[in-house]
Amino acid sequence: MNCRKCESTDFVKNGHINEKQRYKCKKCGYQWTENHKHRGRPIAERAFAVFLYCHGLSMNAISKMLDVAPSTILKWIRNFSTEHAHPPEPQTDAVVLELDEMWHYLKKKNKLWIWKAFCRDTGELIAWECGDRDKTTLKKLLQRLENWQVKVY
Repeated sequence: MNCRKCESTDFVKNGHINEKQRYKCKKCGYQWTENHKHRGRPIAERAFAVFLYCHGLSMNAISKMLDVAPSTILKWIRNFSTEHAHPPEPQTDAVVLELDEMWHYLKKKNKLWIWKAFCRDTGELIAWECGDRDKTTLKKLLQRLENWQVKVY
């Protein structure tokens, strides 16, 4: 076993947390516990959560079904989208887009805004962006739409 931060083998036992042995690196002072093989949820369960979210179930409902935190569901959705979501290429010269926004509450106080751009002709989701309801999130969405040669009126 090595320190996760500096890869040193010079460490000592440093108590217990949740009935797990805790270690402390003598070089950098980093503290950690041993990894267990059964850590995390199976990929099938995470994919099922993303599937349910794509079909309209809320993150809170999914988190109650799977007995995980809503923030965990959000992480699964974001990871899936960065790994698998590739926006389609424009097929016509002119595309009329419709921008929409929706929000979710995370832990009763924090709002997560999702900005979406739809093709008005096909109803296809062209691009989306997660963030706050402000100019910076809108600018990020418009940067994603640059390959569509969007003109904002």
